[in-house]
Amino acid sequence: MAKMILGPLIGGLSHNSVNLWARADSRSVLSAWIATQPDLSDARLAGKTTLWSANAFAGIVAIKKLKPETIYYYALRVDGNKPAKKEYRPFKTFPKPGKVTPFRFAFGSCFRPDKKNPGEAFRHILDHQKDAAFLMMLGDQIYADEWKYNGLGKVAVTRDEYRQVYANTWSDPDLRELLSKVPVFMTLDDHEVDNDWRWANTARNEAFVPWYTRLIRWLGGRPLAERRIPRQRIRDALQAYWEHQGMHAPKMLLPMERQKGTGDFNLMGEDAGSLAYTFYYGAAAFFVMDTRTMRVHNKETQIMLGETQWKMLTEWLMDVKDVYPVKFIASSSAFLFEMFGDIANDRWSGFKAERDRLLFFLAEQGIENVYILAGDLHEAHAISAELPGPNGKVIPIWEFCATPFKQGINWMAKLLIVKSSSKALRNSRVHFSIGHINYGMVDVQFNKDGKPRVTYTVNYKDKTWQTQSIGTEG
Repeated sequence: MAKMILGPLIGGLSHNSVNLWARADSRSVLSAWIATQPDLSDARLAGKTTLWSANAFAGIVAIKKLKPETIYYYALRVDGNKPAKKEYRPFKTFPKPGKVTPFRFAFGSCFRPDKKNPGEAFRHILDHQKDAAFLMMLGDQIYADEWKYNGLGKVAVTRDEYRQVYANTWSDPDLRELLSKVPVFMTLDDHEVDNDWRWANTARNEAFVPWYTRLIRWLGGRPLAERRIPRQRIRDALQAYWEHQGMHAPKMLLPMERQKGTGDFNLMGEDAGSLAYTFYYGAAAFFVMDTRTMRVHNKETQIMLGETQWKMLTEWLMDVKDVYPVKFIASSSAFLFEMFGDIANDRWSGFKAERDRLLFFLAEQGIENVYILAGDLHEAHAISAELPGPNGKVIPIWEFCATPFKQGINWMAKLLIVKSSSKALRNSRVHFSIGHINYGMVDVQFNKDGKPRVTYTVNYKDKTWQTQSIGTEG
């Protein structure tokens, strides 16, 4: 009989729909049960889907025609049995898009569990942030390349190995409980594939990991397969990403092309799709960027998003400009942050022309109340700056970074932060930098005129859990 090995997970939640996800250990049927009454007296079978080996026996039951701002109770089974009452968990649908409603959400990135309290950040969210509307996980949900921690004892290089890293990492009981209770939105960073990987050219027929990664592995006696990154390995990693993170997300804006016959991601051509998507919570609009799969970095070319994703982002910004009073752009890589001696050139500071392109677009179009949500750094910070808007208007822009949930700390970041080199920015300021295990909470309030006040709080573990906050006025 089939057994659920990961999940349940609440994905792609909106005001009227949800994607309920799980992964089993064999072919089976994933059944979703839904109730609206706390006593579960109206529980019903809401949908089911077959879990196939082609997707590692992972799948979603997509449920539509839900009511906004309504508490539902759900349970998932893969063995054909009716769920017991204790298996049901609640979720609350979002307000209708555009409705001015205060809310709070959690975010962070980078989870590489070790033996000592691996899920303590997730446990803290469960115990202390019970009013969080959702959680955003901004990359490095696994570390496929960290052989000492990924459960394999080697760098993942095949599809089955990437899948096994997900099974190992996501089996953490605190993470698993959190994802069953708090709706989640995810995007990838580099470690879902390999450390700081990127394409070598715009044709995307050659990729590499940087020299320092290859050197460390060579000195460590790692085999050649762990120092190379052929396109098939990227396909395998992205398939495992899709199975665990992508399939339960909201609809991708331009889904990646698939190869005929194999179903593998094509990865051919300069703009063959991306993993970017949008979602909305009342009067707040969110654009989740794909900053990895289109990334090209060589002496002549530095591309982060690709032209198609860039077009989608700018069109979305114009669409929400005057309709949604607060806009969040999620990036797995730090956007405003710059660090002295950053040899990796892996953040937006290594793609200066494209960063300036976005900043000048925001300035020229007068787009206000934009907040960048970032991960990756293994350090948390709040950075503000100003853009010169039309007719001399000053437009504030903020970056909130929260990372890691569990990983090594970037102790040098606080000492090496430098003023942004972008000519688009004025009065750049680092409000704080925190080097501890952490996660972020964002609190969105609105005044009587509908203008937002956004407060960012970092919850971090020193000897005890502490907080540091910064408030902004829209």
